[in-house]
Amino acid sequence: MPTQPRSVVHRAIRPVRRLVLVAAGLLLVSSLIPEPAGARNLQGARARLTSLERQIERQQAAIAQQHERLDAMAGDLARVQAALQETQAQLAMSQQRLTDAQGRYETSRDRLQGVTRTAYEQGPLAPVEALLGATSLTDLVDRYQYLNSIQVANAVVAGGVADEAAGLSAATRELDALASRQTGQSVQFQSHQAALRDGLLAQQRQLADLNAQRRKAAQLVQRLSLRVDPGITGAGETFGNWAALLLSSLGAPQCQDNLTVLVAWQVAEGTAAAYNPLATTHDMPGATAFNSVGVRNFPSVEVGLQATVETLRLPVTSYGYGAILYDLAHCAPAATTAMAINASSWCRGCAGGLYVLNVLPLVQGDYAAFAGR
Repeated sequence: MPTQPRSVVHRAIRPVRRLVLVAAGLLLVSSLIPEPAGARNLQGARARLTSLERQIERQQAAIAQQHERLDAMAGDLARVQAALQETQAQLAMSQQRLTDAQGRYETSRDRLQGVTRTAYEQGPLAPVEALLGATSLTDLVDRYQYLNSIQVANAVVAGGVADEAAGLSAATRELDALASRQTGQSVQFQSHQAALRDGLLAQQRQLADLNAQRRKAAQLVQRLSLRVDPGITGAGETFGNWAALLLSSLGAPQCQDNLTVLVAWQVAEGTAAAYNPLATTHDMPGATAFNSVGVRNFPSVEVGLQATVETLRLPVTSYGYGAILYDLAHCAPAATTAMAINASSWCRGCAGGLYVLNVLPLVQGDYAAFAGR
């Protein structure tokens, strides 16, 4: 390849140097010109949204861990409650055995008192006089056998009284032991129940914090005109408000029993799924996946309510949802509806078999604390 003269190369380099100098000057000037305030605000908003998203993810993970702890606590409570109920049943049977033993003892004692009274009235020489009054050897033998049979019978009565007294003493000891065990198990049950209540209230606070962060995120998403992600922006309603909305959607009365059992149901689920406090897996337009088992995040309260209603109205008798709807429609006692929920396929076997049932007494005891989450 031929080479160019050095003068030609120098002339070619000069324009390039001038262009480089001009570009550097423009960059310097542009760096000195302040960025528009709107652009800075948008960048700040995006940064805050990113930070909120990380906080929301951490809160959701913390809530999931708390829910696992609560499941373990519910299982412990179920075992303690089952043991307490068994002791209570044994105690009732022991009380009946004690009552029966007391009756047998009193009957035997009355018979012994009758024998003693007769012997006293006849005097100590009555057997001798009976023998001396015999008219023949045969008569003597008969009288002796008769007196002997009386003595044996009296001994049996006396022995029976002793046996019944021993049985009564054993029944009393058994009753005392069962009563003592019941007391200990009752204290243990109350301790587990109090721990579960504290854990559930802590979960309520976590969910409230999550909703506060989601509301902030929703404002930023709207400001930045970004695509809405329900998992980030779905703050939802308080448990009490959502219960009332669901009852309205079902056409069921908003009586206190219905509100209480629906709040207890939401507390039992304790899910962070957006607009889906009962954790239904029923899909709807705009829904996204919340977890690997199919629970959905819904884009709005209305969509979440509709998904829940459609789930409860699924025409599958074996699911047992019809009993729940019937109880809600007739404002059944909260415990009755809770049993229908527990017996249904919604979460059969959860919480050691006490799904919703173990939470209901806690919600009944402090409805405002749980309903106002």
